[in-house]
This record gives sequence, C-alpha cells and structure tokens, in this order.
Amino acid sequence: MTYRAVVRWTAHDIPHVRADDFAGLGFGAGYAYARLNRCLLMETVMTVRGERSRFIGPDSPAGPGGRAGSNLESDIFFRFYFDMDRLGDGYRRQKDVWRLLSGYAAGVDLALSKPAASRPCGGARLAGPVTVDDVIRMIAQKAVFDTALPLYPQMVRAAPPGAATVKGAVPDPVLPAPAAHGEKEGSNAYALGAAVTEGKTGLLVGNPHFPWDGPNRFFEMHLTIPGRLDVMGAALGRLPMINIGFNRDVAWSHTVSTDRRFTFFRLALVPGHPDRYVVDGRPEAMTRRVVEIPVLTPGGATEIRRQVIYESRYGPLVSIERRGMRWTGTEAYALADSERRNTRMIAQWLRIDRAVSAADLLAGLKAVRGLPWVNTIAADRLGQALYADESIVPDLPDDADPSCFVGGRLPKGVPVMDGARSACDWTRRGALPARDMPVARTTRYVFNSNNSPWITGAEPGSSSVPAIVGGEGAPLGLRARMSLVSLRRLTSAGPVTLDRAEHMILDSRNYAAELAAPALAALCGTEPYDRPVSAEACRVLQAWDRTDRPDSRGAVLFRAFWTRAHEIPDLWSVPFDPDAPADTPCRIAFARASVHTALQQALEGAVEELTRFHIPLSAPLSRVQYRATGAGAIPVPGGSGMEGILNVVGFGALGGTGYANENIMGTSYLLAVTWKKGRPVADALLTYGQSDDPLLPAYADQTDLFSMGRMVRLPFEESAISQDPSFAIEELRQ
Repeated sequence: MTYRAVVRWTAHDIPHVRADDFAGLGFGAGYAYARLNRCLLMETVMTVRGERSRFIGPDSPAGPGGRAGSNLESDIFFRFYFDMDRLGDGYRRQKDVWRLLSGYAAGVDLALSKPAASRPCGGARLAGPVTVDDVIRMIAQKAVFDTALPLYPQMVRAAPPGAATVKGAVPDPVLPAPAAHGEKEGSNAYALGAAVTEGKTGLLVGNPHFPWDGPNRFFEMHLTIPGRLDVMGAALGRLPMINIGFNRDVAWSHTVSTDRRFTFFRLALVPGHPDRYVVDGRPEAMTRRVVEIPVLTPGGATEIRRQVIYESRYGPLVSIERRGMRWTGTEAYALADSERRNTRMIAQWLRIDRAVSAADLLAGLKAVRGLPWVNTIAADRLGQALYADESIVPDLPDDADPSCFVGGRLPKGVPVMDGARSACDWTRRGALPARDMPVARTTRYVFNSNNSPWITGAEPGSSSVPAIVGGEGAPLGLRARMSLVSLRRLTSAGPVTLDRAEHMILDSRNYAAELAAPALAALCGTEPYDRPVSAEACRVLQAWDRTDRPDSRGAVLFRAFWTRAHEIPDLWSVPFDPDAPADTPCRIAFARASVHTALQQALEGAVEELTRFHIPLSAPLSRVQYRATGAGAIPVPGGSGMEGILNVVGFGALGGTGYANENIMGTSYLLAVTWKKGRPVADALLTYGQSDDPLLPAYADQTDLFSMGRMVRLPFEESAISQDPSFAIEELRQ
C-alpha cells in the first residue's frame, strides 16, 4: 500500500494533516505524533506488547509514578487479556478504519526511522517495527482504561489454593491513586445553546482532567480529507482520530461517566476441584492458559517465565483480598468486562468527527455504540446543546432479577453477580440498549462534571437514569455544584461570549472557600485565636481572594485546612435537598460543639503542616505549585475538585520545596468553540504541550500560557494556517 500525506505545522507544533484517503491520513497523523513523542510511544508499544520485563526487568513498577503493578504483571496481562485474532478481524471488516490504522503504523515507523529519532529513550526498546497489531493493542489499552486495566495485578495473581503465583505485594484494586490534593481522572464539559449565547449559536467548553505524563496525554491535530472530513481538536496519544474537538458544524467534549462498566461473578466451585465451577447445576472447567514472558536477568541474559491464567465463561479469575473476594476451595470470582472486545471505538469517533449537527452526532452515537467510558457533551452551529451517555454498559436494567446480585440488589459499588445461574449472565446479552441511556437536549445549557446525569443543566436531566448508569437523587460533589453555580452566574449576567465562558474555568474560583467563609470568620473570632500564629492564619484567610491563581495568597493554607475539614462528620447544618442540588448541603454547623472543635483542629493542623515545611502561611500558590522544567519552574494555577474548583490540578505530596512534581494531573486539553458568521471560532490550550521530550520547545510552551491564563486561537481555515508565523510544511510518501 502507498501512503501519502501533507503535514503543515503551525504555532506550538500543531500538525494539520491533509490526505486523499484514510490510509494517508493515518500515515500523517502517526508520523506527526511520533516525531514529537517518540520515547513515550516506544514505551507504550513495549508495554502493550508485554515486553517490559524483557528490556527493563520484571520487578520495577509498570505504571507512571509506580501506581500500578510490576512490569512482570503488566506483561502477563497484555499477553493474555486481548484476543488479537478477534480484535484484528473486527477492525478488518471496517475498511476505512483498517486503512487508517495501517497508515498510522507506517507513519510512526517513518518518524522513528529519521536520524533525529536515534537517541536512546531510557529503558524503552522496540524489537522490530511498529505494526497495525501494535496500534490495535494501544486502542484496546484505552478501551479498558477504566475497567480491567486497574485490576490487572489481581488477575495475574489469581490462583487456586496452594498454586504458585506472582510474588510481591498486591496494590489496591482501584484506579491509579489520585494526587495528594486532587482527584482521579475526570472532566468538566459545558454546552450552551442559542437561548443564552451572544450569537444565538452554540458554544462549547471542554475541560478534561487527565494525567500530564504517561500514555493518556492528549495530542492536538487537524485532520482533513477534502470533501469527506475536516476536524480539529485533540486525541488521547496514539489514537488516529479526534476525541475532543470540532468541525464546521459541531463541537464536542467528553467526561468520564458514572456508569459501572464491569461486574464480578461469584463462582460456586465443584468440591475437591477448585478449577471447576457450577452453572445451572452442571460443572464447567475453567480455561487454563500458560503465558510465557521473556525476562531480563540480573546478568543481562533473557529467560522465559511462565504463569498460568484461569478464565471462566464470564472472564478471567480475580483475587481481591481487601474485598473478601478470595479463591478458596468453595468459591472464586471472575471479572466480566464490557470493553474487552470493543472494536467500534475508532469508527465511533470517526462518526462523531463527521457529524453535521448535535442531532446527527446523537444519531451516530446510537447507531455505532462504540464509546468506552465517557459522556458526550456537544453544541452545534444552529444553537442546539446536547448531553448524552451512549457508552457501553452491562445490560442490567433497573428491573433486573434482584436475586442475581449477591446481596439481593444492585449495590452502590461494583456489582457481584451470581455465577451459578446462566440467567444472570449479562455478557450474553451485551450492552444496555441505547433507548435506556440518558439524553438531554436544550437551547439553554447542559453540563457534566463526572456526576450522575439526573442533573444535566438548567432543565431537569434525563427522566430516568438507570442505577447501573448512575441513578437518581444523589448529592453532587462540590465541583459539579460549582459548575451549576457558575453556569447560573454566567447566563444571568447577559448573553454568553467565548471569552466569558473561558474565564469560568480559568478564574480558578474556590467554591469551598465561599461556603466556608462564614464559619472561618466565626472561628477566627473565638479563642484561642489571639495567639500570634493562629491570628496570622486568620488574617491570611480573610485577605485571600478565594481563587487558586498563582499569585493567590491564602490558597495554600486553605487547601491544607479544607483537606482536613471537608470530611468532618455532620459538617453541614442544612442537609442535601434533591430539589436544590446546586445549593445543598450548606451552612457549616459551627454552633455544633463537635464541628467547632474539629474546625479548630483542622486549622491548627494546616498551620502546623505549613510551618513544618517552612512555608509561610501567606505564601502565594506559585511558591508550592509549579511544573519543573529545564528552563525553570512554571507556576500552575488551579486546585482540587474537592474544593469545588473547576480548573482542577493535582500534584504529589507537599514538601519543603512545594508539591512534588509527580503524578501531575488535571486540566489538560482546554477547548472553547463557538461560531461567528457561520464559521467555527476556537480557542484551545494543551497545558503540558505537544511533546514528551524536555529538550523540545513543545514540551512546556503551553504551560507558560496556562500559567498566565491565556489560550491559543486555533488556525482552522486555510488562510489562517498558511499565514501562521510558524508555518512549515512536510510532504510525506511511502
């Protein structure tokens, strides 16, 4: 196959890829990504091939920041979990998608073959060229990001009583640990319609909160096949199409949804046979698979290790000690994953990328059903705003047989199903039907901040939200409440403009500080705050502007205080009211003796923590929150969703030099789009830059802009691209 593409580069190393077909488009996209992110790409390919132990060794942590299992456990997982024949067949049946993936692999190899790509990348090694199977593996890794991937150590260590297994401590079976003062991966997204915008058109703000390092970094690009596709935005690294972006008619973003996308099945074992289980009274044998892993020895040689993996009809066996889910002589547990065989992700986003209206985008979601773990929020040129959760969810409607759930009903956490009854096997039915998934359409506004869609905006949310999707009537977190409060303020102040919508995120207002202000004022008016240190803390908090911008003095102290205070029992005097979800619970119960005492202790603890690290109580946020680069420290605005801040950022633990520069996550690809005179106008900011290479300007050039609260006007039209001061062109062929 011959691949041709033209890549035009504009400011901040944004590639505009133009080709005549999908093979060429993938070729240009793969080349552009690998040119700027070759080390990260090489490490990811090494990971999904299951070759970390071969080149790095078996024992070191496999995840960014050491938050996952070992290299050996990662290799075992990637070598057994995905059926590459089945996935490959699924993609080959989609001609445009297959050509796109094939071109992407070829473009990556072209970039890696360039002389500039000859420098070593730490421990990352590749044995042979990148293939289309590698691209499929990377897509599959994304599909199970929120399902099986966090549980792989519990899978590879699952074994019958007395059997050998991988040695070492088992990490907690949850998503990668949140930053010390942050939260796990999430997002905000807002779509405003013609009834509230200045131009009587649509307006979108997308604000995903994802890691700044590792395989889930975004990459900006513009993809064009004349007459067939013209879309700009960002993709999660190594995906060959736009995930969050816009075209001439529609703009969209995504947020991680509240859906429970996997379940466990409790297996009743045949007495005396721990590798056999009973379904409908009949015994079934587990599938026993021996996985071989090449491992680097201390002497530099390579040896083969073997691990036995057990699977049931529902999925692989897991062992989670902390949940009491142990493999004993009488029972065991299996994981059933709705995303394991998803081959529709790329087709789904290509369908979104070509949507001509919000209604058309929704029709595409319902027709393809390929989204993994996200909600979709969209606005179109005609002024329609859309919220939809059309992700893949187990077919467990609210009227499912309650006896199928261990415990007798669908729990708030991950369901555990009765594996002894085939009638409880949702995997044979597949996903919850599209007709049962929540949708909201309006000309005012919709939003999602990782909350259940029973609340979607100015008007009531979906009339019925299945419990497996998120349910109804649950209190909102402070970040989701801040979203509603901010939208009310934004729309009540007059027709919404692009600048005002962007400012809603970038002003980094602290909603917890607003709620806590009366209690802090009362607390600072009581004993023992005549002591000098305590009096200084009160003065700092009273003078603080209640934002988390780099120059804010008081944000550091309040964060240390609220980290302790927000979990005080019976903190609020006004309980949650489902008829006032944005405003309740509220009013800190300062008059309650236990709360009063706990608040005092929280403030004293905050003062002690900062004093211990020699951080002045009035230190500006920039003193402790910054990104360390070769050119110096860049102050980073934002704070925690726990504080009700929309501009979420999270770092490592606080120390004498500030928050540790590890596991950084938060605002990653900030996108704001509207239409003027029928044409899209878009501002964006990739907060960490386009490249993972600290030696390249694109590593941190946009972090500087983020620090200053500035965004980049995207060159979408041909005239803007060709006139960009940084314009450069590459013609590619292979």
